[in-house]
Amino acid sequence: MLGVHVIGMASPGPDIVLILRLATRSRRQALAAVAGIVTGASVWVSLTVAGMAAVLSAHPGLMAVIQVLGGAWLAWSGWGMLAAGLAARGATVPRMAPADDAAPAARYRQGLLTNLSNPKIVLFMAAVLSQFMPVGAPAWVQLFYLASLIASAVLWFSLVAVVFSTPAMTRRLLGAGPLIDMVAGAIFLVLAAVLLTGGGGTLFAAVVGYSGS
Repeated sequence: MLGVHVIGMASPGPDIVLILRLATRSRRQALAAVAGIVTGASVWVSLTVAGMAAVLSAHPGLMAVIQVLGGAWLAWSGWGMLAAGLAARGATVPRMAPADDAAPAARYRQGLLTNLSNPKIVLFMAAVLSQFMPVGAPAWVQLFYLASLIASAVLWFSLVAVVFSTPAMTRRLLGAGPLIDMVAGAIFLVLAAVLLTGGGGTLFAAVVGYSGS
């Protein structure tokens, strides 16, 4: 089960993109974002164990609303990253990576909201748990699975933040700050479009169906 979960976390997505972007500037800021991401993952895992996947499956409108809100957040964040990259593209290449002056609390919130932007994580986790968790498992078994998933998230995302914030790695990425911002922003905008299209389409169909009834 942990292997499947790690593969899911390692897949390109907003969490990894955010950590990579921040790690090239400040390990402290990247780890603050990791804390927010892990908090969000803990919320999703807890909701999965509590049966939230069944609720979202039975009420697609609720899923759609969360998708639209998450898509709006990713679009706002992505545009900010893209704009920052475009603004810095013509600047003189600095001798060291640009510092990140944002408060750790702001990066924590950014990581938290980025992770919470995609409610389909609940469905993914429910599918994983249904394959590995025994039917009618006692509470301590469910808590063990919950703790294992959260621990794997902490280890994986922290490893990425630490590795990509080492002096050797930041030297390799020296001068690539604007490009990293633009790529990260573009990825966020694409993911936002997917969420907004999916959620918006569901809500539109629901409104049309309600009007025609």
